[in-house]
Amino acid sequence: MPTLQRFMMFLRTQDAAKFIESMIVCFAAPVIGGLKCGALLNLSRGDSDMMTAWISVREEIGRRYGLEFAEISCSKTSVLLLIYRSCLLRDQLHNDETREFLAELGYEFEERGAVAPYIRRLVSRFEAGLPHEVGIFLGYPLEDVKGFMENGGRNSKLSGYWKVYGDEAAAQRKFKEYRRAETESAEILMSCQFE
Repeated sequence: MPTLQRFMMFLRTQDAAKFIESMIVCFAAPVIGGLKCGALLNLSRGDSDMMTAWISVREEIGRRYGLEFAEISCSKTSVLLLIYRSCLLRDQLHNDETREFLAELGYEFEERGAVAPYIRRLVSRFEAGLPHEVGIFLGYPLEDVKGFMENGGRNSKLSGYWKVYGDEAAAQRKFKEYRRAETESAEILMSCQFE
């Protein structure tokens, strides 16, 4: 059985707090490892009270793994998070081409190096549905984000962590790096069941 499938079964045995930490450590492993700037993760498990559990562990998880979080939507049983590293996200957001692209979508902020105004704008755009520029915040290449938007998600060269419209070889390398980070994290979590 593949590692990530076993990991999903392992998660069923964890209480809500450990479920949340395990999900973040596994599926944000590329962010924790500095391979990408952000990840989008929905913390949901049946009718479990995810909101209360999330509130009780978010500061410790952020401190332990050097992560920051933006709560995109929350209910008692589900928390949708943008998980990110500010320094990596800052680099992603503040190159000239990306700033110009985001400005066209209403991300008009003067302060160079600031991440919070971009995060606030992104979260507000989720109110109308999934804003496709979220790919920028997840470390996807700008060319691929633009390609997805221009093609309505069709006609991609490759599909994996995102739909690829540009450099297939570079995307495949990234997909392998991300999958390796997630798989290694899942294996460690299952073997240690960290305390």
